[in-house]
Amino acid sequence: MALAKKIETKARKNPFRWLGELLFNEDVYRRIGGYLLSGLIVFALAWVCGYFLLGEGALKNTLLVDKLFGIKGVTDLGTGLADRLGKTFKLFKWEFETAEVIETWGNTLLVTGKIFAHHFLIVLVFIFFLNRFQVGRFPLALFYYLFYTILTGLVVGTNSYSYPAQGFVRVGALVTFLRFGLWVWFSYALLLASTARWTWLRSDSFLDNSWEKVGKFWSWPSLHGDDKEVFIFGLLFLLVSSFAEARLIVFYGQHFF
Repeated sequence: MALAKKIETKARKNPFRWLGELLFNEDVYRRIGGYLLSGLIVFALAWVCGYFLLGEGALKNTLLVDKLFGIKGVTDLGTGLADRLGKTFKLFKWEFETAEVIETWGNTLLVTGKIFAHHFLIVLVFIFFLNRFQVGRFPLALFYYLFYTILTGLVVGTNSYSYPAQGFVRVGALVTFLRFGLWVWFSYALLLASTARWTWLRSDSFLDNSWEKVGKFWSWPSLHGDDKEVFIFGLLFLLVSSFAEARLIVFYGQHFF
């Protein structure tokens, strides 16, 4: 009884202690749960601020929605092949326009590669590199992840995507987010959790100038057990989310601008 009362007293003093235990848990899957739970809270607050406090489209034409390598496709991609292969082709009982299919899927793959390269560069710098530093119990990439979550919530709340929201209203931007943005955010969480132990320098606090070396910077950090599995899943989700966004871009013809 005394032990139960002691635990209850601590829980009352710090009701979010359980979330902290998830964020810094040794088990990678529990860490993922902590990142996602805290991220959902932050996203919801940022979405509300964007929806009620900022104007619609306030964050359009910024790097929050634009891509470092662009999203431009190739015009008349299928015309040349259509002349060689024929204007139409049959697959089982269905008939397709050769030029249209090649242009649609060729541009989708091209834009997928550009979007994936954009996200992978961000992951290299703001997740893999920042995870080489740890302040207290926090890998620095966790701060970026939460900051990215805030910006994503503001983008969705202000309907700042370059293509129309699903439903043509500001709330419809949430559906757009679910089609690809959620999976980008999820893949970032997986890659962050799987590399959270890649510490090179560690300090007790931001105010403490004494950084302790834990390993060598230029040595490639190793992954063990579940970390390796989650790392692979993170890259796959990043690729799938890039493909999902590319499909949306090509569908709305944004790759021609």
